[in-house]
Amino acid sequence: MPTATSVATSTNAQGTDIGAISAWASSDNTRNNPFMGPGGATDDVELGFGNLNVPAGSTITGIEITVEGQGNNFAATPEIFLNNGSSNSSNIAPSAAFNKSDATVTYGDSTELWGLSWTASSANSLLAKIDVSTIASGRVYFDHLFITVYYEEGGGDPIELLQGKIELLQGKIFI
Repeated sequence: MPTATSVATSTNAQGTDIGAISAWASSDNTRNNPFMGPGGATDDVELGFGNLNVPAGSTITGIEITVEGQGNNFAATPEIFLNNGSSNSSNIAPSAAFNKSDATVTYGDSTELWGLSWTASSANSLLAKIDVSTIASGRVYFDHLFITVYYEEGGGDPIELLQGKIELLQGKIFI
């Protein structure tokens, strides 16, 4: 039987096509380098996330990415898609646009599965890709990306008493 929704969180721990991964890994107002935009990064930026530790047998109920960053008013806010190890999701646009001061925007939420099927294993090894082609003009700089995986833990096998009795001498039973 599932328990209440739990979360596993991580800041991106690895990446490709990034000039300084340390600038992406913590909320310290250090902007990524190179910038994303025309004349900047031309390939999609791929990020992995470590130490999620979603328990085996859990049911994934949603995935959310929180991004802190900024851009200029001419930049279209980049879309992000996820990969579950075998398929890419559709691109998802953020909750708001970036502007010239720091902003925090989200992609997905506690019930968004990004159009993919997830297991605990695939959630623990998911990849996020920033679709650089969705930046029409201008520049976008991210400070950090943070992921939250919402899940319900599996309750294991049910206990079935076919005959006999259970005697509790001490303590409590929660059902």
